[in-house]
Amino acid sequence: MNAEKLWEDLNVQERQARLRKEAFTLREIWHKTCDLHAQNEEARKKLEQEAKLDFVPESERITLNVGGQMFETTAGILTKDRWSILADLCKKTSSHFHKQDDGSFFIDRDWWIFRHILQFLRVGTLPQDPALLLEM
Repeated sequence: MNAEKLWEDLNVQERQARLRKEAFTLREIWHKTCDLHAQNEEARKKLEQEAKLDFVPESERITLNVGGQMFETTAGILTKDRWSILADLCKKTSSHFHKQDDGSFFIDRDWWIFRHILQFLRVGTLPQDPALLLEM
């Protein structure tokens, strides 16, 4: 019985040693991941500065005339994807788009489809209809 107890203690010690080793490895991975994240954030900020992604305030209202239908949203919604054409509408300088006389931006697209794109930017969900997704 004494041998069984020794064997059991040895198994416990081996498991504890393995767990300590795994914990150490996981800590190393976590620190490397944090370092990479910080590097990526720095690179992203540098890229945005070089690309001159200087947007109007997120709360600023933007009016879009899409295929004759008026949509009103905020710059914060349109800049969710900072590299998109819609985000380009919100740049402080040199947008590729020009405001119409009424202050709106004209986009010659199907407003029926665009409303789903705008909804996606607002809430992050896509329609469930496969045919509609293909049109988008």
